[in-house]
Amino acid sequence: MSQGLNFANQDLRDRSFQGRNLIGADFSGADLRGCNFYRSQLKFANFANVRTGKSPRQIAIANFTSFVMALMFAGTALIATILLITFILTFIFGTNIVNRETIYWVAIIAIVVFAVGFAIAFTINFTFSHSKGILTAIPITLIIAFVSGYFGSTFTKILVSGAFNAIAGSIKFNSFTALLTFLAIEPLQVFGSLYLFRIAINASRTAIGTQFQYADLTKASFQNATLISCDFTNAITDDVNWEQAQISRCKL
Repeated sequence: MSQGLNFANQDLRDRSFQGRNLIGADFSGADLRGCNFYRSQLKFANFANVRTGKSPRQIAIANFTSFVMALMFAGTALIATILLITFILTFIFGTNIVNRETIYWVAIIAIVVFAVGFAIAFTINFTFSHSKGILTAIPITLIIAFVSGYFGSTFTKILVSGAFNAIAGSIKFNSFTALLTFLAIEPLQVFGSLYLFRIAINASRTAIGTQFQYADLTKASFQNATLISCDFTNAITDDVNWEQAQISRCKL
């Protein structure tokens, strides 16, 4: 074997070997978390005792994605809540119910929905991915809850007041048209928030660590390898040695 194909016992995290000719390469004992072997030639390659999966960098990116998606989900849930409550109150009781106290309580409910929605989405992401980061997620959710309540109350009251005014104006113009508009917009808000919720809770679980898509692994050896969160989609795996390999959450 040439020296250029000897990667045994090396830390190769986040390295890209995409499209490389690595026939007969020795990766035994190497840390391959986050590596990319997309369309690589890996015939007779030795992956014995390797460690695969998501690298710390990939985990950080997935968690940040979950954080952003959880915030977006909570935001859309807040808007959907405001729209639902303000429309129902205005449509049933008219504009007489709109006062500072009503605006205050609708804003409180919306903020609670935001804080709880974010907490659920963000922490479930760690639960689904079996990540120890849930100990970090809990304080983050508490901070977000405090910030949204302390600094977001004024902004939320403005949103509620604006929603009441807009809905009252549309009902006064044509109540039937206002109802149809509400029935068209509210489901979009709900389904949009649920879609963002799904992305948030699955960000870490569905993230791919080591990639072998379309790679030629003919007669490669993964003996005693730890294979976690690997993607072997469309890879050629004829006569591969999987003896005593630990395979978990891989796409085969």
